[in-house]
Amino acid sequence: MTNMNFRTPSICLLITGLFCLVFTLPGNCRQSSTPLTEGLSLAVFDVDATPPVESLLAYDPMEKSDDLGLRARGIVLMGSGLPIVLCAVDWIGIGNESQDAFKARLARAASTLPSRVAVHTVHQHDAPISDWGAENLLVSAGLDANAFDSSFDRVLLDRLDDAIEKGLKTAQPLTHIGTGKATVERVASNRRIKGPDGKIQYSRTSSTKDPKIRDFPEGLIDPEVSLVSFWNEEQPLAVLSYYAVHPQSYYLTRIANPDFPGIARYLRQLAVPEALHVHFNGAGANVTAGKYNDGAKINRKLLAERLAAGMEQAWKTTVKTAIEPTSVHWAHEDVLLPANEKVPEIAREMYQQNARWLTNNMQKLAWYHRQQRGKKISVSRLSLGNARILHLPGELFVEYQLAAKAERPDRFVALAAYGDYGPFYIGTAAAYAEDGYEINVSPVTAAAEPILMKAIRKLLQDPPADYGQNNPYVLQNETARPIKTLDEWEEKKRSWENNRAAIMGTLPSRKGLAIPTLTYLDTLKDETFNRYQVSFPSDDRNQVTAYLYVPHESSRRPAMLALHSTGELGKKIVDGQGPLANRAVARELAERGYVVLAPDYPSFGEQTDHDFSTDGFPSGTLLGVWNHLRCVDVLSQMPEVDPDRIGVIGHSLGGHNALFAAVHDERIQAVVSSCGWTPFAYYDIGEAGTERYGGRLGPWAQERYMPAINNLLPDANLPFDFTDIIASIAPRPVFTNAPLRDSNFDVEGVKSGMKAVQPVYSWLGFPERLIVRYPDAEHDFPPGVRKEAYAFLDDYFGFVPTRRLAFE
Repeated sequence: MTNMNFRTPSICLLITGLFCLVFTLPGNCRQSSTPLTEGLSLAVFDVDATPPVESLLAYDPMEKSDDLGLRARGIVLMGSGLPIVLCAVDWIGIGNESQDAFKARLARAASTLPSRVAVHTVHQHDAPISDWGAENLLVSAGLDANAFDSSFDRVLLDRLDDAIEKGLKTAQPLTHIGTGKATVERVASNRRIKGPDGKIQYSRTSSTKDPKIRDFPEGLIDPEVSLVSFWNEEQPLAVLSYYAVHPQSYYLTRIANPDFPGIARYLRQLAVPEALHVHFNGAGANVTAGKYNDGAKINRKLLAERLAAGMEQAWKTTVKTAIEPTSVHWAHEDVLLPANEKVPEIAREMYQQNARWLTNNMQKLAWYHRQQRGKKISVSRLSLGNARILHLPGELFVEYQLAAKAERPDRFVALAAYGDYGPFYIGTAAAYAEDGYEINVSPVTAAAEPILMKAIRKLLQDPPADYGQNNPYVLQNETARPIKTLDEWEEKKRSWENNRAAIMGTLPSRKGLAIPTLTYLDTLKDETFNRYQVSFPSDDRNQVTAYLYVPHESSRRPAMLALHSTGELGKKIVDGQGPLANRAVARELAERGYVVLAPDYPSFGEQTDHDFSTDGFPSGTLLGVWNHLRCVDVLSQMPEVDPDRIGVIGHSLGGHNALFAAVHDERIQAVVSSCGWTPFAYYDIGEAGTERYGGRLGPWAQERYMPAINNLLPDANLPFDFTDIIASIAPRPVFTNAPLRDSNFDVEGVKSGMKAVQPVYSWLGFPERLIVRYPDAEHDFPPGVRKEAYAFLDDYFGFVPTRRLAFE
């Protein structure tokens, strides 16, 4: 480690830096270069986030902006897995569907996954608010979108897209990381002041005029500002600052402005113009400047100077360390926070309330609807050598930030809150018994604390030494160079797709395909669901015959495609009508509250007489895939189904067809494959079987599967394998049941395949989404493993079963 040597920038350098700041992206002041291909690199972006005059800010129409305006700034970190994007916006909040949209757009611009993007707001109040879910609720109710009008959101997204594209072209080598921290004097104070009974007696707001309330002690705060800087040798590229406080000196001015944190950031930009300065607000829900601010206009300047002084001291004490790709790691945990059941009352009140009330409440109602559909919120962590940066949602109490730092005193821990703004205030468990403004308006419950703290503790654990970055699957096909962008990853997946198509064939075009019309042939009413016998055309030659299970009183539930094993009974097997136990997965899932569609595979069940020579498909496997995709078409348009929560489950024949369906259809979000696969090299039917079928893989060459394999027998070295398929499905979750005594699919092959594919999930950032169980059983789906598989689906879909099965 080396302490840095700082020099005051010359006037010439200062002017150059200001020119760069005002007229171009910071990176554009440097010599243009081609995108870097080796080691770590960093791109920066900086755009104007100020809406036009007469736009609606969060609380008032905008009359003008101040000299600084509002910014959206961030970095793109490349060279360790797919790119990582961090972005801070001078808005009050970006929540729910808007978070989805911002992450997706920034991910597309940087060629990465949305899960590797963190979007935060600094939370200034004279600024816009963005929540497309809240906007949709208002418009659907016949009300004005008011502050949630998304017109300018889309303009900002276009600007960010362009800025990231330009920034990537001028990315710089990243050689060192700097960390520093310092105390900020006379800015932050705790908002919640307790009375003798332990209840909150006073609220010390951002500007507190009552001197009696200002005179109470500072209370619990985090006085430190933390800085993380990025360097190309001696040249600083970007500086990220983290400080927890409500960022208001005064507001409701109708002037878009970044308040005192924006001024502090600007002062530091003047002092170190070579680097882009990005500021993140920490866990400041119960922290304001109220002790040191009575609302006088001069205090904005004073607070800014005090914060800037802390930033300067943290900069002076910064320690630089060399950084390598193996020292950079991204991880995240998806959490489902518990909802306060009073939130739905907002839907009744919104017709009588004013615009400011709607600004403070509609995002909570939009979040509640998402929570009811199992939509989780991502909590993420970026590891940079010894540093850990946490990204969390909502307005968090400062106790979360202090607890995170106390959890790893041996690491440099910084925290950014105000990510997904949907859950609004998130207090500690103890705070919910103390009352107070923040608790009275919080849409979550005291049970949020253990959920968030569990995620924080897990994320603060040191990353694994090897998280897949050197696995052959994530290297370029032609070289040993690691894949660095999502475009490169998709290109590799396309090569696997072409290899599969050489044996299975290529699916017909689905463009303009109409949703099938179901014919209902029979109905069986069960205690918890109705089972319908249905049929529908999958194209002009083929028909799907299936059982459709619809739970009573179902609405926007997860749905499952249930695929049967080999057997003349077809779909009746998954209904529990066959001679073997442990096969009734369709009926069991329906009893638990899932909508389920269970089709016959061609040549089984009602399709026993299927003629493969006239169905128009090059393989029975591909026809099965086509039919299964048509089943997803049916499920996705049913009012009882949440189209974002559709999965597939199958045993044996159904087990590998579940994988085949998922790899062809990204609408399938989760896969359970029981006794369904082993790498082809491990598929062994014995000498007699090999002689009977003309080769070791002869059974796969039957017309109901992939007859093209006949052309490769007897050796049949196929151009694709199940490991390629699972890698292509990643990072969608896959659960495998592989019994130790399965005579069809060798368990040693599954173990080998899992070892090959697990690093792909780790590399993509979802190591826990690839699960395998090895029960001591034969070719079976035992109750204990089914229990785990169902729990796996429930957890991923955020679903609470309406009924538990006897073995659960």
